Amino acid sequence: MAELVIVLAIMGILAVTVIPMYHKLQMRTMKNRNKANMQIIQEAFVNYYYYTYAIGSPHYPPPPDSLMEDDWANSPMDSTISLQTPNELFGTGSVPKNSNNVPFKYSNWLETTIDGRQQRKILIKDVDEDSPSYDDSLVFTI
Repeated sequence: MAELVIVLAIMGILAVTVIPMYHKLQMRTMKNRNKANMQIIQEAFVNYYYYTYAIGSPHYPPPPDSLMEDDWANSPMDSTISLQTPNELFGTGSVPKNSNNVPFKYSNWLETTIDGRQQRKILIKDVDEDSPSYDDSLVFTI
């Protein structure tokens, strides 16, 4: 009987320490996945910019009104060049989302430096409050 109590006590101690560690590991993994997805989006949009630069009309995909939702992702980016949609920039056929399957926020803008040079910038941001990477973002400048 004493052995059973000792075994149960050891199992209880292990459960108390292992379960929180597992949860932290799970959250860190989801955060890293979200950051990787933001990086994939950024790289695809930069490649699109270089493609449009090469054909004489440099631009990033147009930003959505708020989040990169499916309606936006299925709409042509620039019908004067082609009917390509943002989804078609990705090997999976869809714009990556965060670990909660919520789209990221995307915006782009043109900024002029003090010396008069123009820089094109993009921002990919996780605005899902339930996401482990909430408020994390990537900014890229060309």
